[in-house]
Amino acid sequence: MGMKRMLAPEEVKAEDGKAVFMEDATGDWRWAFDTENPNITYDAEVYEEWERTTESLPQLIVHSAVQEAVFRARAQYWCTQLEEQLLGDVLAPLEEVAFGDWRWPAPGYRIFMSENVVADVVPTRGRTTQEDRAGFVQVQAASPDPRHLSYLDEIPGAQWRKSTS
Repeated sequence: MGMKRMLAPEEVKAEDGKAVFMEDATGDWRWAFDTENPNITYDAEVYEEWERTTESLPQLIVHSAVQEAVFRARAQYWCTQLEEQLLGDVLAPLEEVAFGDWRWPAPGYRIFMSENVVADVVPTRGRTTQEDRAGFVQVQAASPDPRHLSYLDEIPGAQWRKSTS
């Protein structure tokens, strides 16, 4: 994992009916399960109120693993300010994965995939209205083989940053 960290079993402690089991890489966002019903999950920014998620514990773990695949793949293309009108071309060969709604990394976060590509789309919402970029999204696409991402080079107006290892 790179975006998030699962706590070691000895680090998981029950407090107020919740057991934190995962946090983001900076430690300022956390996920917990209900100690009475472990299938119920919650998330919260540090020092904020817990909110129940729309996913069960198994769903949340799978969702997190797929998200990690986007950030750990051999080949990655990403654009932090993609015009929403280009999003259809980016997502044309992909299907949305029916995960529950997440508030992290931003409300409206979605995952798409095909046999060879997984991508995430994050609305470009800032913490203040001055930072909002209406009409833009952040996109990251990943694959074990960079050839599967080459279709993205054909999208006029998209400014991709690339990484292959």
